[in-house]
Amino acid sequence: MTKILEDLAKAAVEGNAEKMKEEMNSHDRVMAAFELKEPDRVPVLPFVREWCFRQVGIPFSEGMTNVEKYVYSQLYSIKKFGYDVVQGISAIHAESEAMGSVLGIPFDGPPYVKVPAVQDYSTDLPKLKIPRPHKDGRLPLILEGNRRIKKAVEKEIAVMGYAQGCWRHTCMLRGTNNAFLDTKKKPAELKKLLDIATESLIVCGEAVAESGVDIILISDPTSSGDMISRKTFEEFSFPYLKTEIKAFKMMGLKVCLHICGDTNDRLDLMAEAGPDAISIEEKVDLAQAKKLVGNKVCIVGNISTVNVLFLGTPDQVIAESKIAIEKAAKGGGYILASGCGVPADTPSENIAAMVYASKTFGKYRG
Repeated sequence: MTKILEDLAKAAVEGNAEKMKEEMNSHDRVMAAFELKEPDRVPVLPFVREWCFRQVGIPFSEGMTNVEKYVYSQLYSIKKFGYDVVQGISAIHAESEAMGSVLGIPFDGPPYVKVPAVQDYSTDLPKLKIPRPHKDGRLPLILEGNRRIKKAVEKEIAVMGYAQGCWRHTCMLRGTNNAFLDTKKKPAELKKLLDIATESLIVCGEAVAESGVDIILISDPTSSGDMISRKTFEEFSFPYLKTEIKAFKMMGLKVCLHICGDTNDRLDLMAEAGPDAISIEEKVDLAQAKKLVGNKVCIVGNISTVNVLFLGTPDQVIAESKIAIEKAAKGGGYILASGCGVPADTPSENIAAMVYASKTFGKYRG
């Protein structure tokens, strides 16, 4: 490890991250990338949620239910490590829970749908109600977290809110296996549920926009090529996703679409759905993604969360980050990011190394 990296890692651990003179603040840097421009340097975005909980010593169950602790974990971590985007409470199935799905909530792990709201279309579909974001379930907590984070960082750091993708929300309401089976056995009923899911997400998204975030991250692991075919994606995800994204953009939000895993056969459709950015994992080559859709959307990615960030060394993180920057940064419209959510036990030195790489190798000027 180089001397400068040793100093940076030490500073990060001690809570006194090295200050590097920069021309733009994080908010403006990220917005420029989303607009396919060249900022002063490549922005850096590790998708950190439970990782931030670990930095301040709280279990996942407390972070997702206590707004003060969540906000503190996020603000503490971004100040300490100096990346460019702070995230609101995300990916806890809050919209689906507010509509009747029962969650299982481990002490120190992400929640999961234990009992889906729609077990029988004929009896349960008529009971579904569009949630009230300011009143139902954990939705008010999420909105309050967004407001507090935005108030703390104002226009200095970009704030990213969250919404489920339509297909994912539908799977959380119906049960993933049931929804997959319904694509063949009950497609008409499934599409009715998709219509309701889409409407509910637009209502919730409007409240997220009003909470002050700059970006909304739409996450849909169930739309991955590892889960469904391109044909199924085209019929049961893409048109609803396009409607959701259009609505969010009309609210003045920048939209980042993340679909996990192998999306090589649907990158064109992801861009065609209309987001400002697409987030991709390491199964997709950055250079190929840049060539295929980099003139339409900002590319966000794609450092391996497990093999590099979790299991690797700081030197490996720097090397992989440099390669990613070389592949995708030219011409702007690129954000160096983890491929997906960073594991809770990822070494803090590796996040520091990722930030170091963006500041060292990602400069566009000077």
